[in-house]
Amino acid sequence: MAQQITQMMASLETTDDGEDNIQQPQMYAKNSMDRFGDDMCALILSYITFEDRFRYECVSKQFQRTVFESVDYILIYNRLIEKILSGKTINVQMLATIAIKCANIQTIDCRGIGYTYERHIPEVLTTFRDNCRHLRDICTKLVNDSSKSLQTFGSLVTEIGSFSPIHELIDCQRLSKMSTMRISDVFDTTSGRLLVKNLRRIELRTHSSDSKELLSAFVAHNQSLKSFTVDLINLRFDKPLTEMSEQLSRLPQLRELTLGVYLMSDENSLSESLRTIGLNCKQLQRLALQLSSWSHQLTGSLINGLQNNHKLKRLSLTIVLDTDEELLEPLKLCHRLTHLTLDLKQMSDQLMVNCDKQWPRLQYLSIKANAMTGECLSHISRLPALQMLVIKVKGRDDFSDYFSD
Repeated sequence: MAQQITQMMASLETTDDGEDNIQQPQMYAKNSMDRFGDDMCALILSYITFEDRFRYECVSKQFQRTVFESVDYILIYNRLIEKILSGKTINVQMLATIAIKCANIQTIDCRGIGYTYERHIPEVLTTFRDNCRHLRDICTKLVNDSSKSLQTFGSLVTEIGSFSPIHELIDCQRLSKMSTMRISDVFDTTSGRLLVKNLRRIELRTHSSDSKELLSAFVAHNQSLKSFTVDLINLRFDKPLTEMSEQLSRLPQLRELTLGVYLMSDENSLSESLRTIGLNCKQLQRLALQLSSWSHQLTGSLINGLQNNHKLKRLSLTIVLDTDEELLEPLKLCHRLTHLTLDLKQMSDQLMVNCDKQWPRLQYLSIKANAMTGECLSHISRLPALQMLVIKVKGRDDFSDYFSD
């Protein structure tokens, strides 16, 4: 060990003495960063923020060599744009200097640029593309003037944020992740042609029964989909969720599903949809449900279909209304869970009575509620595999009385 440390603290310098090349150790002062190799220095610098790298590069020549070496991803947001603006235009020279320093960038994410500065996105991407030869992935949003930039960057675009439907989307052949308002946005408004294929993730803001045929066509050409999110399904009628579950059942690789459901009519449609998904989506391991309703309380067999999702490992359940104990009973049958997140108005003691037997593999438990008892914590303490516990109870920050050394 001592020998390894000695080798780390000294670099070898080659000198020419006649016929033999002799390696002699170059010693540095104890307070000099140069006594560490570039690899060690780069590792240390990789923990500082992107902005701090520009402040610290003047510390030494070694810092200048290594401070930007580990930067392979950059998130561009409003604050950065504000700093490089000169009047209403971007200081291209300053932006180019940043790009040249960060020559190893592979991914650029522009989705953090707000509406005020969206017009600068093409110029930002052009500057980084011209100075970062390793650039291969662009995460961006599509704006009204995107046609020219897509012709240039379409082959690099892999993720797209919210956008309005435009024909140029067809140029993004490597697109794998996207979010949009509704499923109709990924179809050409004139010809009806599907503009995206072979996606891995999609996030929709809303879904309605009017999109049945479009969703069917989308699923048929995106069998590689692994993650599907819908922020709001308005169940004024049963059909939207029932039809969606039938289409999702055709996705053989689906692993992650997030559904935000507003209940207004027959609650059995949710349970039946969960049952259909559980029986057909054999790879599904992560499920997030966010439930709300016009009523004041959710009761009965609303989520009974969960018991058919046998391979679930991660479950997140958010209910903004009062619930009865019967409604949460299906959670006890999800025996493979390793991660469980509950956001409820009232945490039931009964749910946790035999938690050590019903969730023997649970490693992460997060509970957010308006009220919780010490008895509930006592049950949680028996979880055999638990590694992290997060509790947020309204009006109470200290549960130390219920934990012992």
